[in-house]
Amino acid sequence: YGFRPERSTADAIQHCFNALARRTSPEWILEGDIRGCFDNFSHSWILENVAMDKEVLRKWLQAGYIDEGTLFESRAGTPQGGVISPVIANMALDGLEAAVHASVGATRYARKYAKLNVIRYADDFVVTGASKEVLESRVLPAVKAFMAVRGLELSEEKTRITNIADGFDFLGQNVRKYGGKLLIKPARKSTKSLLDKVRAIIKGHASVTQEVLIYKLNPVIRGWAMYHRHVVAKVTFSSVDSHIWQLLWKWARRRHPTKGARWVRKKYFRMDGWRSWVFATNSAAHGTHGLQRFQASTVPITRHVKICGSAHPFDPIWDDYFIRRRTKNRSVKLFGATVWC
Repeated sequence: YGFRPERSTADAIQHCFNALARRTSPEWILEGDIRGCFDNFSHSWILENVAMDKEVLRKWLQAGYIDEGTLFESRAGTPQGGVISPVIANMALDGLEAAVHASVGATRYARKYAKLNVIRYADDFVVTGASKEVLESRVLPAVKAFMAVRGLELSEEKTRITNIADGFDFLGQNVRKYGGKLLIKPARKSTKSLLDKVRAIIKGHASVTQEVLIYKLNPVIRGWAMYHRHVVAKVTFSSVDSHIWQLLWKWARRRHPTKGARWVRKKYFRMDGWRSWVFATNSAAHGTHGLQRFQASTVPITRHVKICGSAHPFDPIWDDYFIRRRTKNRSVKLFGATVWC
C-alpha cells in the first residue's frame, strides 16, 4: 500500500481488520522489520531485474552525494527522499507475497489452510498464519531468503511472531483481540510521541503569546487525530486532550506566578457550548469564541473504506470507480453502516 497512488496507511490497517476480525481468522502474526532497507538494496540485483534503461538506472544508483564539499560514493542502497527511490523499493520488494505463499505449498488448499495474508506498506509488513509453527519453520525462512537475494536482512530484534491476543503495532496502530473481538487503537508509542512533541513545543515557547502557541500546537494535534480517526480512538483522544490541558494550565500558571487560579482561568480559558475550560484567546478577530486550541476529541470516528485490491489508477476501466471514490464520502460511520468497495 505504500508509495502507490490512491493507497494509504488507512487501507493497510483496514486490510488488517478484514484479515483478522472474524472468529475463524488467523491468530498468529509475523511482524517483519527490514534492517536499513533503503540503505542496503543490492545494486546488481536492481540493475538485473528492474525493467528500465540500465545505463540511466546505473548512473542514478551510483551517483553518490556531496556533503560539505566531500563526495560520498553509493555502493549499495537507494537514497531516501530520492524521487525514484520509492518506485525502486516497491519493484525490489514486489514478489514477497508470492514467496510467502510458495513456502507452504503450490496448491490453493495449502495456502488457504495456512491462512496466509501479507500486508505491506513500504518496507513495513506483517504476515498472518494459522499457527506459530507455520510462520516460524516455513514462512520466516522464505522471507529471509527473499530478502537476502536483494541484499537485505531482517532485524532479529524487531522481527517477532505474536499471537493476536497479545496484539502488535503496525503503522502507528495497535491491533489486538480482546475476548475474541478485534479492536484497532492508536499505539502507545504514537500517543507518547505526540505528547512528547506537544510538551516540547509548550516548553520551547514559554514567553510567546497565547495566539502564537495555539498556532504552533493546532497543526500537530489535528494531524495526529486525523491520522487515527479511522480506528477505535475516542477514549485515546479524550486522554490526549486531558494531558494537553494539564500542560497548558501549567504553562499559563508559570507566566503569572503572582496571580490566582481564577484570574488565570479568566484570561486564558473560555466557555464553548457544553465545553468549559477551552484554551482560547479573547480576540474578536478570530470569531465569537476566539482562536481555540484544537481538541482531538472533536474529530469524529469513521470507518475507512478500503480500496479494491485490483483497482489500478492508470487503467481506464477503473476511472469510474475512482471518480466515485473521490466524489462520494470515502468514510462511513463506524457502527451500523454499510461500506462499499
